[in-house]
Amino acid sequence: IRRTNLASVILQAKSLRLGEVDQIPFLDPPRPEAVRDGYKTLFEIGAVDELRELNAVGRELGKMPVDPRIGRMILAGKEESCLSEILIIAAGLEVQDPRERPHDRQRQADEQHEKFADKESDFLAYLRIWDFYHQLRAKVSRSQLRKACKQNYLSYNRMREWTEIHRQLLEMVGRRNLHRNSRKDEYAPIHRALLTGLLSGVAMQTGDREFTGAGGIKLQLWPGSGLSKERHQWIMAAELVETTRRYARVAARISPTWIEPIAEHLV
Repeated sequence: IRRTNLASVILQAKSLRLGEVDQIPFLDPPRPEAVRDGYKTLFEIGAVDELRELNAVGRELGKMPVDPRIGRMILAGKEESCLSEILIIAAGLEVQDPRERPHDRQRQADEQHEKFADKESDFLAYLRIWDFYHQLRAKVSRSQLRKACKQNYLSYNRMREWTEIHRQLLEMVGRRNLHRNSRKDEYAPIHRALLTGLLSGVAMQTGDREFTGAGGIKLQLWPGSGLSKERHQWIMAAELVETTRRYARVAARISPTWIEPIAEHLV
């Protein structure tokens, strides 16, 4: 309650008509700014209006047992006819990165991971890792699969966890009668769908290797990103990480023309 984004809690409380989250008598009530951030997230993804009331998108998201941002991407994946691809990427975002980089073998790990990298999108790298693992899984025994994961510096356990979350998402969209497309892996529809849940991760290049993100924050691309060797004017990121600097992790090139129609309520 104290540390997590309250968007999901607020969404559930509103869906169940429990009233305002700051009126619920929690033993350890959330801070007012945490409630405010939760509402800000819900407004950003288009789940509530200016009066903090649930709209059609919010009611739909309230029925989905996933993080609201992930749920928003899934709804957009259906609209953009790329639901199959979005379900794989969304499940991947819900687990820790399956790529392993042991401290004493970083160069070898980077060499193995290079085959998954994409110069425009780290999200497409998720699709490549998924395909690599599942093509192997169909052909080899479990012990051989475990060995292949180790050789390619992929965590076997995290790949299994990713597969399990994907299975749960498949069941969820099946219950909701959301039609899944056959995979085409088209860049624009996939990234427009992802953008609906990642508007606060939008950034524009404003200097050498420096980006200005939403709210004027300064950030850089994560060194391990496939995008770091190319120059891209506009990007979006799934995660902002703060170490000595602020980094955008799991990023992709986007077209600024996609932003305004999706973020009409924000710009």
